[in-house]
Amino acid sequence: MKKETIEKVKKCKALEGKSVIDLVALPRFQDNLAAYWTSQLEDRKVTRQSYEAIRKAGGAHGYHLPAHVIDKLAGVSAEDLSVAFVEILYKTSNLPAAERKYIYQLGMQAYSLTVSQYVVEEFPELKEELLPTQKHS
Repeated sequence: MKKETIEKVKKCKALEGKSVIDLVALPRFQDNLAAYWTSQLEDRKVTRQSYEAIRKAGGAHGYHLPAHVIDKLAGVSAEDLSVAFVEILYKTSNLPAAERKYIYQLGMQAYSLTVSQYVVEEFPELKEELLPTQKHS
C-alpha cells in the first residue's frame, strides 16, 4: 500500500478511536462476513457437485474429495462466525487450530473490506486501490 494511502487510512474519521472489536460489532462487518461466508459455502458446493459428476461419469476411481474445514463449519451462521472470530482475537476460542485459522482468515478478509469501505467513503479517490473489483468476461 502506498504511503499516502496509509496516511489517509489513519486519518479516516469513521475509524477514529475504533478497535477491531468495535468494527466487528458493526452491521457492515456482519454483512461483509456473511457475503464471504456465503461465497465460500457456494464454492465448496460447486466443488462437491463437480466431484460427484466426475464420479457418476466413471472417473475419479479411488479418489476422494479432500476434507476441508468448511465441511465441519457448514451449518454455522455468519453471526456465529463473528462470535468465533472475536473469541479467536481474544485467544479464548476452544476450536481446533484449523478451524481457528480458517475463521481468522475469513474474519480478517471481512475486516479489511469493512475498513476499506469506510476509507473509500471519506476518500473516494482510493476506491480502485482499496476495494476489490470484479472483472466480467
